[in-house]
Amino acid sequence: MSAPRRLLTTACVTALALTAPLGGGLSAAATPEGPRPVPAPQGDLTRVGTGSGAFCLAPEAGRALATAHVRLNAVRPARATGTREQRCVTAPITGGTFDRGLSKGELRFDGGFEFTRGGRYLRVNHLKADFATGRISGDVRGARPARAAFLAFTLDRKNIRVSSGKVTARITFTLTSQGAASFKSAFGTAPVKAGDRLFEGTGTADVQLPHPPNALRPARPTLDVQQ
Repeated sequence: MSAPRRLLTTACVTALALTAPLGGGLSAAATPEGPRPVPAPQGDLTRVGTGSGAFCLAPEAGRALATAHVRLNAVRPARATGTREQRCVTAPITGGTFDRGLSKGELRFDGGFEFTRGGRYLRVNHLKADFATGRISGDVRGARPARAAFLAFTLDRKNIRVSSGKVTARITFTLTSQGAASFKSAFGTAPVKAGDRLFEGTGTADVQLPHPPNALRPARPTLDVQQ
C-alpha cells in the first residue's frame, strides 16, 4: 500500500473512532424508549384512612356567637354533636398523609360546618387541612371569597400519637383573617376576631405506617411522634 493511501486509511479509522461514541450518545438521548431518570425519593409518609374529627366551639367563641345570635350547624355528612353548653360538628375523615416530623401532609374531610343567623348563613364545606401551612381551607358559601383558608392550627407532638394502626389528636383551631372576613361578609360583623380560638378539635383515624422494602412488618406498628 502506497504512503498516501496508508495516511488516508489511518485518518478515516481515527475519525470513525472519535465520532462513534458521540453519535451513539446523541442517538440514545433522542430515542423516546431510552433510559429515563429515576425519580427522587419522596420520603416515608404515613397514610391516613377513614376516621372522624370533631370541631367543638371554644367556650369564649361559643359565648361570642351566642351574643351575636349566630348558631353553629353541621353540613352533611358531618353531624351536629356535643352538648347544649358546647356545640360541636363531627366530620368524616376520608384520607390523607403526614410525615414523621409533621411538617408536610394533608387531611381531607367530608362535609363541614355552617353558621346561621336569620336568613343569612356562612357555610364552609369540603375541608382540607394542610400540615405545611397550618391551615384548614374549605369551599365557602354565603360569603366571599369562594375558597378560603378559614382556620389556623399548630401541631403539638404531645397531643398527637400514632399507635396500633390509629392516630389520635387534640388540636386548637383559631380563626384566620380570611375566616373573619367571611364572617363579616355573611353577617356584617365578625363575632370572633382573627387569631382568636374558634374550635377545640379532637380526631381519630386509621393509619398505614410506612415500611422499607423487604422489611418485616410488626404485628402492632407504633409511631410515637413525640420523639
